[in-house]
Amino acid sequence: MQIEEQSCRIFWEKTDSQSAKILRVFSKLPVLQLPAQIAGYPVTELGSYCFAPDCHLPNQYQIADLDTLHMVLTEFCGNYPQVIRLPDTLQKIGDYAFYNCRHLSVLWFSDKLRSIGSDAFMNCDHLHQMFLLCDPDENSGLRQALAQISWDMEVSFFGKNRIQSKEPEAVVFYPEFYEAYDEIAPAHIFGRKIIGEGFRARQCFSEGTIDFAQYDQIFSKACMDESEQTLSHLAFCRIRYPYRLMPSAKQQYASYILTHGQPLCEQLVRERKLEDLAFMFQENLLTSQMIRYLLSLAAQAGWSEGNASMLRWKQTFIQSGKQKRYEFDDF
Repeated sequence: MQIEEQSCRIFWEKTDSQSAKILRVFSKLPVLQLPAQIAGYPVTELGSYCFAPDCHLPNQYQIADLDTLHMVLTEFCGNYPQVIRLPDTLQKIGDYAFYNCRHLSVLWFSDKLRSIGSDAFMNCDHLHQMFLLCDPDENSGLRQALAQISWDMEVSFFGKNRIQSKEPEAVVFYPEFYEAYDEIAPAHIFGRKIIGEGFRARQCFSEGTIDFAQYDQIFSKACMDESEQTLSHLAFCRIRYPYRLMPSAKQQYASYILTHGQPLCEQLVRERKLEDLAFMFQENLLTSQMIRYLLSLAAQAGWSEGNASMLRWKQTFIQSGKQKRYEFDDF
């Protein structure tokens, strides 16, 4: 069976549980929001290889008018998808569902997701952002998803009261990790070694939800192994959106940003994130030397709005004599 709209064409089938499983999609755009219902049936599953380059449709769904269809729409698979918003009703992702979706960068899903098939995200190495439509304390399929993703991943939670808001309730960064094997001579036995605190961060769950206290405890160990760019990103996510952040953990993150925040500052200017820069000034997470560096970066980039804003914030938050919560040297 199939559903046709002006912007997309969806091939699907009814499951034994009287719900819809999406098998294949054709779309006009690389950004796709899948429907929550098809023909009155709730969409609960993505079929195996749903967005993979190779088509694995059952025989009864073979596309007779494929050449004609390609004149109007693009097969939503492989390198074509960039952003996918899964329906809030989705419970299951099939095996290899996103296999070789190498340009997929953002994935949305909800707390209804419970099952993720094997190698669902294989070779999705540009997928670095997940947005969850649930509260951070709600059980979801996040842990299963992270178990299949070893590269950097930033996870943002938009709780039920923030669905219309641009501001997430919590943001958690999971650094990259990888496995290495050392040969133990002369027996030719290989010892497995996991490199990177990202693996440990992915274990910080309790009954399916993030254990924020446990996650914050890994930072001191991570400081010995991870780069300044990774650590400052992790610290900023937690201090910017301090969900269940204890004062002692907040202090450790703020202290790190103050002393090692250059990569973070460069990223914020490069991406022209005014609201995040305003937060840095408001919370006194910048030394006088770093402020001068930020102003020079903005000037070199020709970012006049950023330069003017930072000069104004410097006057408002620094020179006005506001108490310095984290600063260790005077301006």
